[in-house]
Amino acid sequence: MDNNVFQEAIDHCRWKKVLHNEVLTRTEFQEHNLHNFVSKSFYEILLFVHNICDKVYGIGMLTVYDITSAICRYNKINIDKIYVIGNGPKRAINLLNIKSKTQKIGSITLRYVEIPEVLRAFKERNYEINFNSNNGDVFETYLCNWQKVF
Repeated sequence: MDNNVFQEAIDHCRWKKVLHNEVLTRTEFQEHNLHNFVSKSFYEILLFVHNICDKVYGIGMLTVYDITSAICRYNKINIDKIYVIGNGPKRAINLLNIKSKTQKIGSITLRYVEIPEVLRAFKERNYEINFNSNNGDVFETYLCNWQKVF
């Protein structure tokens, strides 16, 4: 398996051996099988990954999101909201004074902000944003890195 597809999940997970042995070695997550998700939505993939990881001690929601977003990236599936799961995005939206909303996806409740809200907050504060994307995962990564400079 090419672990680079899931490198962000590996980097964020404290239980790396558990993640590798009990999740990423599953047939569904082998790179040659990731194309099986191409016709799925972000929400369907998230629920699928959550149903697997929920049974694995030590694997939390950030890792579930990272695996899901990696599968979406691999299959060019757009994520239309910026999901606020890790501490980096949480701190970033606090710095930008944006109030998050919640979304229920199956049995999962996630916090999120809309891309236009982030763009507006950057513009109002004269912060530069040096890319153009409609993918919430791209923004999530940017916000995670951006907040480190404050």
